Amino acid sequence: MRLHISVLFVAFLICLPCTGKEYSFLKPKNRNSIFAKYTAADQIEYHYGIVAGQNIATIKIPGASSQDVITGWMAGLAMQVVWPQGFAIQPEILYSQKGCITEDPRVQYGMDYIEVPVKLMYRLYLADIKPFAFVAPYAAYAIDISPKGDDNSNYLDQINKFDAGIGAGAGFDIWNAQLSFRYSWGFTSVLNDLSPLRNKVFTISVGVLF
Repeated sequence: MRLHISVLFVAFLICLPCTGKEYSFLKPKNRNSIFAKYTAADQIEYHYGIVAGQNIATIKIPGASSQDVITGWMAGLAMQVVWPQGFAIQPEILYSQKGCITEDPRVQYGMDYIEVPVKLMYRLYLADIKPFAFVAPYAAYAIDISPKGDDNSNYLDQINKFDAGIGAGAGFDIWNAQLSFRYSWGFTSVLNDLSPLRNKVFTISVGVLF
């Protein structure tokens, strides 16, 4: 008896597609819209663009009676990969100006780097605005060093051209535009033969990603 019932039930399921009726428990009412929503939610996004902004930089120098920040600009290219769960990665290659100004002795250290930060981001989706927070390890190499002022001749050949560190910040994407705020701490010393003197930079940047 059970075998007969099982055979009839299987035959019923096989014949369902042949009928002209739609059964809600087997077929969604609007399968196309549900499928489109599913694929959009699970699609990995790729964006490319440009970024530019301003650095407010300094180097903490022990023994300096006073020092001031130096401003410079940064600009470059960016690529962003976004996963459905809100995670994203955004590597960049930048021309970035850093340095500081000391008062006693009066020296302005200007160092221009090629810098490669990699932003590890988590984004929220609030309509067209997508706020995010990130950490950004970076590596950099100084391509131009220009100390200006008193008693700087002894420092030029001591400057370490390599820099590496980490940054943290936040921002938001809105349509194709991006606004970002980042504070970075250098891990390597700017001068080879002295106590650790590390770059510290606050960066405001805007970008256009397509």
